[in-house]
Amino acid sequence: MEAALWGLLGTIAGAAASIATTVIASRNAASLQSAAAAHEREAKARAFQRDTLIELQDAVHDELRAVALVYMADEVAYRETGTWGRKMLGEELNNQVHFAGRRTLLLSERIADDNLRDHLKSLRGLLTEVQMAREAALAERTHMAAMNIGTSVMEHIGTVLRSLYSDGGPN
Repeated sequence: MEAALWGLLGTIAGAAASIATTVIASRNAASLQSAAAAHEREAKARAFQRDTLIELQDAVHDELRAVALVYMADEVAYRETGTWGRKMLGEELNNQVHFAGRRTLLLSERIADDNLRDHLKSLRGLLTEVQMAREAALAERTHMAAMNIGTSVMEHIGTVLRSLYSDGGPN
């Protein structure tokens, strides 16, 4: 009977060890699966940010160009009339400015970097001031400031974009 008891205890101990091993393996598998899912989500988020930032670079460039064309149109009208900013834009230029600004606004709200978003808001405010200026001197100063900040914004976008490639996340 003693041998049967030891056999039963051995069977119970073996079953308990097997169950413990299965539980540990299941926990490890679940942990690895969770980590892989988190890594995949992070990779998708980085890819989305990269794509958005690349598109944003184009949008900012287009908006800067459109506002520069508005400034030049105002300058031409000023030479003809002696009054700044009173002549209506042509439909094509008006649409160009509108759609460029809309695209920049929409893309800027999709980016995760708060500092870059604030930088873009400052730029867009200046670009609006250029278009709304009613004095040549004010328009010129604001236009030059907007172009300088535009260059700075483009550099900022590049910095954030490179950070997504170098270390897997924004600085």
